[in-house]
Amino acid sequence: MATNQLRFESVTLPPTSRYDQSIREISFSLEDGEALLLEWRDEQGWPALADAAMGLLSPVAGEIMFAGRAWEEWAPDDVATLRSRIGRVFADHAWISNLDIDENITLAQRHHGMDSVSAYAKALELATYFGRAELPSGRPAWISRHDAEISQWIRALLAEPRLLILEEPTRDVSDEECEQLISAVAREREKGACVIWISDDPRVQNNPSLNVQVRAKVKGDQWESCA
Repeated sequence: MATNQLRFESVTLPPTSRYDQSIREISFSLEDGEALLLEWRDEQGWPALADAAMGLLSPVAGEIMFAGRAWEEWAPDDVATLRSRIGRVFADHAWISNLDIDENITLAQRHHGMDSVSAYAKALELATYFGRAELPSGRPAWISRHDAEISQWIRALLAEPRLLILEEPTRDVSDEECEQLISAVAREREKGACVIWISDDPRVQNNPSLNVQVRAKVKGDQWESCA
């Protein structure tokens, strides 16, 4: 039986440094393997939806539940465990600057108990899937935006995610690579992950293979569900 993994009920999110308006009346529910597609133009700044879904930002009003409970109802150790199973592609700065990219990619999973050899081997397997012979090395400032984007995909998928949050994940990549990501996400959905896509890329928005259950957009401060 499907589990109600992520639910927003009449949520209002506060303004943040990334987006200077509240967003009101956010309501949606994702079961195992389901996906939300939010149409969002990045010149607007970035909504706090991802932080709220991860329990990093409390709503002004309404309730956010993950894995059957509101975030504040989980014990701290449980929160850490749940977040270790959330994969995220960030729209903006995504790296610890004094670690190499390959160290960044595996850091979270090593912190949560995966041994270094296994973490690196699994990351390399994902890199191979995306056409890379090896993981990028060197400091984040030294690699291209293209390689940084794909490195984010690898890190997000390394979590064996229960929830995937993808903020404009297809910038600076080819059509073929975009399709590879969509296929990789579909594979995780088959395992039960639910997914939030935040994008205005037509290759995502108009892609029938995305198979989303919920579509939405934001006008001003208002969340609008789309048919």
